[in-house]
Amino acid sequence: MLDGFRFLRQNSIIAFLIGMTFFNSFFGLAYVMLLPIFTVDVLGVDADRQGLLMAVGGIGALKTTLWLSSRTSNSGKGMLLIGGAITYGLALAAFALTSEFIGNYWLALALIYVMGVTNSAYMISVMSSLQLLIPDHMRGRVMGLFGMTWSFMPLGGTQAGAVANFIGAPFAIAIGGFLVTAFAIGPALVNRQVRNLGALLQRGEQSSVTSD
Repeated sequence: MLDGFRFLRQNSIIAFLIGMTFFNSFFGLAYVMLLPIFTVDVLGVDADRQGLLMAVGGIGALKTTLWLSSRTSNSGKGMLLIGGAITYGLALAAFALTSEFIGNYWLALALIYVMGVTNSAYMISVMSSLQLLIPDHMRGRVMGLFGMTWSFMPLGGTQAGAVANFIGAPFAIAIGGFLVTAFAIGPALVNRQVRNLGALLQRGEQSSVTSD
């Protein structure tokens, strides 16, 4: 594990990708834990409508997964990853705030679909990029740390619930969405490797082919 942490400290692009997974688990997916509050107390619908919300998000995620699995090129992956994260964070915040101030179930349904599409777009990009960037002798250690980030999802629901006690569930979830967006924008502005991730992956593939 210490080798894995040292590797992350020396590789900013991989540290960013794993950090994005942490933000997604801790802040971006906290809404799942609070969805019953949205459906019953905010939108005023029943459990069947909550199930439909989850199903529509899953459909969006599945369509994106199938589309990405059919791609044969890594070109534009950096912008896909950044754009997906930014759009997901904004869609999550919009879902929370429009549910509070407009209360339209069908608008919430549309935003959940967008969330499913964009979350899948950037998280699959993160996972595939990590597999291609990490050298063979470090892959198990670093992917082990990556896997640990998914365990933060229940803790993310805990923090969102604690914040919701003070300012309400919609605002707690909206803050999480804005944090996901901010984390995607910040490194993208200061780290050129993040923006040029697609070219970095293509160079890695070409060097692998050459060495073979």
